[in-house]
Amino acid sequence: MANLEQDKLKFEFPQRLKMISLVLVGIGLALTITQVFVPWHGEGGGEHGNPRLYISILLALLVALPLSLGGIYFTALHHASGAAWSVTVRRIAENYFWFLPFCLIALAVVFVGLGDAYHHWVGKTEDPVIAWKSAYLNTSFFIGRNTVILILWTLFGFLFWKKSTNQDLDGNVSHTKSMIKWSAGFLVVFCLTLSVNSWDLSMSLEPHWFSTMWAVYIFAGLALTTFASLILWVNYLKGQGLLGNAVNENHIHDMGKYLWGHTIFWGYIMICQYLLIWYGMLPEETIFYHKRMFDVVDGNLVFNTWAIFSLALVVVRFAIPFFALLKRENKRNIKFLSVIAWIVILGQILDMYWVAYPTLQEHGEFVMFSWQEIGTLMLLGGAYIFVVGSALSRKPLVPVKDPKLEECLHMHH
Repeated sequence: MANLEQDKLKFEFPQRLKMISLVLVGIGLALTITQVFVPWHGEGGGEHGNPRLYISILLALLVALPLSLGGIYFTALHHASGAAWSVTVRRIAENYFWFLPFCLIALAVVFVGLGDAYHHWVGKTEDPVIAWKSAYLNTSFFIGRNTVILILWTLFGFLFWKKSTNQDLDGNVSHTKSMIKWSAGFLVVFCLTLSVNSWDLSMSLEPHWFSTMWAVYIFAGLALTTFASLILWVNYLKGQGLLGNAVNENHIHDMGKYLWGHTIFWGYIMICQYLLIWYGMLPEETIFYHKRMFDVVDGNLVFNTWAIFSLALVVVRFAIPFFALLKRENKRNIKFLSVIAWIVILGQILDMYWVAYPTLQEHGEFVMFSWQEIGTLMLLGGAYIFVVGSALSRKPLVPVKDPKLEECLHMHH
């Protein structure tokens, strides 16, 4: 067995963190339930007349899914690429999948309010564009395929976790060989299912609009959220005196590089999507950015409030992380990285708000972020901390008998 500090590989879920997570869940649940009794009335309220309740749950889900699915993606990428550097942070990612059933519950609630969250296409059969898409974009198929997708992701997540933890017991290298094969298969499934899920949960909020780059855009946000969350967990565990020599400055540097690299990737996809739509000038494409940038006043285009929000999104999502992580020293400092990771998580929230909330009202009026969104984000955020924290306490924090563990411990830059 590699030279590990065994006493620093066992996580006991601290009562303080457990209490914080449960308080977040409690407050979030109370605020979410309050929306039932204090409905928001805006233009274009859906079938049940409470569209903000369901779209706020959808917003939290669009932030929560990367926090769970991202761990499975990271695990599969690790095995398929034959990486060694990430062995000692992989176990954290492996435990993310335990949160997927809670995402499925949140998705089921969105299904209940489908006519509210997706009121632009549900029941709008008189619209010729929507009628043309109805073979794919209909409620029963929408619910069925997305339920199957989340169950499929959960099964893959459990498979990777089970094989990895079994290897802790017997040290058999066959588990690693098996996970390489399963990872290759998962990455194909991941590309296809994430594409479908991204079209359904976010792009279909604008049923007259489409972008061939949308799935890649959503993936960029997922990757950023995944590495940001891994950095935050490593920082927390290090602060608890755990992990020891299993995660050093070199591993932290690699996580910082991935965070920085995916920041550039998100910016690249964002600007490419915008420029292609701007250059094409097709009405069915430009409507997306028109709503998020301009109002028409006396026949003239004027910047609206969403334009200010769009600028803030670029600053938070790209400019701050990009320039903050340029220096090598910053990418090796876990405390500094954690601050940037929080900003990246905030960027994911702002991004999904920018995607979803201009569709809340018929004419895309600006909707101020408020207690409704705070409630659902607290609910799923607290549940995520509780579920993943509980999962981390069940097994060693690193795969103690992984065949590449020794190489991982001695890597350097």
